[in-house]
Amino acid sequence: MQKRYTYGVIILLAGLLSACNKDFLELKPDQATETGKAIRDLPGLRAAISGVYSLMQSEDYYGRTMPLLPDLRSDNSFISVINSNRYRNQDQYIVTANDVYTTDSWNRLYSVVANANMVISKGPAISLLPSAADSIEAKQIVAEAYAVRAQVFFDLARMYAQPYNYTANASHMGIPIVTITDVDAIQSPSRSSMKDTYAQIISDLTTAIRKLEESKSTAFTTGRMNVYSAKALLSRILLYKEDWQGAAAMADDVIKSNKYALLTGEKLLSDFKMTGNNETVFEIVNTAVDNRGTDGLGYMFSQDGYGDVLATTDIYNIYTAGDVRRNFLKKGKRAGNGGEDPANIITKYSDVTTFIESIKVMRLSELYLIRAEARAHLGRIPEAQADLNVVAQRADRNAPPVTATGQALLDAVLLERRKELAFEGHRLFDLTRTKRSFTKYLASDKNIKVMWPSTKVILPIPQRELDANPNIRNQQNEGYN
Repeated sequence: MQKRYTYGVIILLAGLLSACNKDFLELKPDQATETGKAIRDLPGLRAAISGVYSLMQSEDYYGRTMPLLPDLRSDNSFISVINSNRYRNQDQYIVTANDVYTTDSWNRLYSVVANANMVISKGPAISLLPSAADSIEAKQIVAEAYAVRAQVFFDLARMYAQPYNYTANASHMGIPIVTITDVDAIQSPSRSSMKDTYAQIISDLTTAIRKLEESKSTAFTTGRMNVYSAKALLSRILLYKEDWQGAAAMADDVIKSNKYALLTGEKLLSDFKMTGNNETVFEIVNTAVDNRGTDGLGYMFSQDGYGDVLATTDIYNIYTAGDVRRNFLKKGKRAGNGGEDPANIITKYSDVTTFIESIKVMRLSELYLIRAEARAHLGRIPEAQADLNVVAQRADRNAPPVTATGQALLDAVLLERRKELAFEGHRLFDLTRTKRSFTKYLASDKNIKVMWPSTKVILPIPQRELDANPNIRNQQNEGYN
C-alpha cells in the first residue's frame, strides 16, 4: 500500500525526510529551522499536532508494530508456518541490530518526538493570541505535545531498554532523551539512565496535566490527549516504576472522573471495534480515507489478509467457555495450503475491507487493573479484589469472586491483564516488569524458553544509529554486540 500522509505531516516532515533517511538524531539545524517555520499561527499549530498524531498511526508505530510485538515476542502469539516473511526474526528471537523493523520503529518514534518538540517550542508564542478561545486551544495543543512526547519516550524505553526495576536504582541504560529545540545545535545525545528516562517522562506528563488543567479546555476526544488520558498514561508509567501509591491515585482520578464507562459483557465484542466507545481512554484513529490499509494490524491477523500472526493454544486455554473475551479468538484453519489446522485466529482487529478499526492504546478496564495491582502491593486487599472482580465478572458473569491474597492475588491480576489486554501490546512488558520467565511458542510445536533475566527481551539499538551518533556508539544493549 502506498503510504498516505495528511497535510499536517507533509509540512512538518518537509525538513525531516532527508534526515530520517539517515537518522533523526542527526537532524541538521537548517532542516529543523525549515520545519519550525511552518508553525507561525494557530492554523499552523493545528496542522502540526495533527501531523504528530498521524505519525503515530504509522505501521512502524501504533499502526502495527507497537501493539503487535509485545504479544508476538511473548507467550500470546506466533508467526504461522505460512507467512509473508514479516517479523519472523522477532518471533524467533534472532533479531540483529540491522533488522529493518527495529530500525524503522526507532526512526519513526524519534520523528514523532521531533515534531512534538517543535510544537512545544513554537506553541507558547501562539498561545498569547488575543482571542480567549484561540489562546485556550493553543495552550491545549502544547499540552498535548508534552503528553505525546511522554508516550513516545515510554514506548522507546519499553522496547529498547530493560524495565525500570532491572537494577536496584534504575542506573542501567535507558534511551536518548531529545528535548532540545535549539535549531542551532546538532542533536547526538547519549543514552540516559533509566532513572533519568523515567524522570523526563513523568516531568512531561506532569507538565501536560498542569497545562491541560490551566487551559480549561472542554475539548474531549479519544483520538487526542486530554487531561484524563494523560493521567491514565501516568498511572501506567508509575505502575511500571513500582510507585504503587502514585499509580493507584492516578488511576483512581480517571475512574472517578465518570468520563468513561466499561462496556457491558454483551457489548464488549462489538463495541470494542467502535471508535470513541465509552471505554476507550486513548486510541489511534483510523478512518475510511486515513488508515494504514494492508500495512495495518488487522491485515496481520485476518485470514483474508496476510494472516501471519496466530494465537497460541496456551492463551486460548486461559479463558473459560463463558468468558466473552474468548470470542476475540476463533478456531479455524490458516489460509493457504499447509497452514495450521486447527488454528487460533485473532479477531480483535479484523477489518480488511474498510480498515477503519482504531487502535486502542488505553482503556478503562486497564485502569481498574492498574489500581488493583497497586492496591494489592499497598496491602489494600479488599479494594484490590473488588477492582479485579469488576473486570473479570464483566467478561464472565459466572466468574467466582476473587478471594486470593498476597502473591496469589498479584498472580491473579497478571492473569487478568493477560486475558483483558491480549493483542493490545502489553504481555511482554508485563512479563519483564514482573521478572517472569516464560515459554515463547513457535510454529510446528516448537518453543523457546526465555529465562529471566534475558538480554533478548529488548530490541537492539539500530546499527545505523550507532554508526551515525558517536555518543551512543559504545552503548549497544547487552547481547547484541
